[in-house]
Amino acid sequence: MATCSTSIAFPNSDLSLAVSAGIYHDIQHFLCREALLLDHRRFDEWTGLLASDVVFRMPARFAREIGMESPAGVDYFQDDRRAIAARIKRLQDHPESPASQQLLAKQTRRFITNVIVCPCDRDEYNVLSYLLLTTSRPGEASTVFSAERYDRLRRATRTFKIVRREIVMDQSNANVDIDMYL
Repeated sequence: MATCSTSIAFPNSDLSLAVSAGIYHDIQHFLCREALLLDHRRFDEWTGLLASDVVFRMPARFAREIGMESPAGVDYFQDDRRAIAARIKRLQDHPESPASQQLLAKQTRRFITNVIVCPCDRDEYNVLSYLLLTTSRPGEASTVFSAERYDRLRRATRTFKIVRREIVMDQSNANVDIDMYL
């Protein structure tokens, strides 16, 4: 069985550790369903996919460019479940706010590809995937972002829960906003 650390270092992991076709299919379906929920702004359902101990992190890009971990405090964001829920609540409770109007006026599409699944601990899996995110507003050209995502998923009843997600943007100067993980 693969060893797992609390920090996801997927590129240095043994990628030859395979999972069954059924588990791979279930995880790929989970990721596509998650993308659909986010693209259709079904935030309450999406929040149900998060483990109680979830952590979302987007490290500052410059650190990856020079081949080192981001120093503490140099993340675009590092949120736990409570922080994520608070962001969603602000959007839902204040639909007239500029941030909410801007988010709701955008159309997003998430394309999840190049999925690699490796076993981790019992009922947990490390998942590497590529994300292509397009955002567009009426009358404007689309903006395209790409990233690698390193997830830790935990099997739950009839689905999975996201335990950890690290999003590493390919663009070093991306204007990071809530769409990167919502």
